[in-house]
Amino acid sequence: MDRYTYNCNYCGVQYTPRRRRIQKYCSNSCRVNAFNQKKKIKQLSPKFENPKMQTAKDKMSWSGIGNAAVGTLATNMATSLFTKEENKPATKGDIQKLLTGSAQKLILIKNLSPQFDGSRAYFDTQQQILIYK
Repeated sequence: MDRYTYNCNYCGVQYTPRRRRIQKYCSNSCRVNAFNQKKKIKQLSPKFENPKMQTAKDKMSWSGIGNAAVGTLATNMATSLFTKEENKPATKGDIQKLLTGSAQKLILIKNLSPQFDGSRAYFDTQQQILIYK
């Protein structure tokens, strides 16, 4: 262990460290108080940014926009190619076809048993009535 004395970075008192590495503060309370003081200074100080000192994260380039557009386009194309037609979401046109009845006029009702003469039950989507054929 170190036998030298150091000055606390918060209160300035000389102390002998109790740990193997060099301590910055004489006690836990000085360490916590120093942290709180730094945090308070960061909150109070206004942030002056130099436009010349922008980081790469702050800059926007045309090549970055192009790369993002190409990536989005490639993802959408791959999704449309590899997704089965029955798993694709319904569009407004599909819903409009269902509502107007142009997709299918009569729909077979499977959970109703046929009548005694063998005719099956169908639902007419345009007139919204039950028909036996």
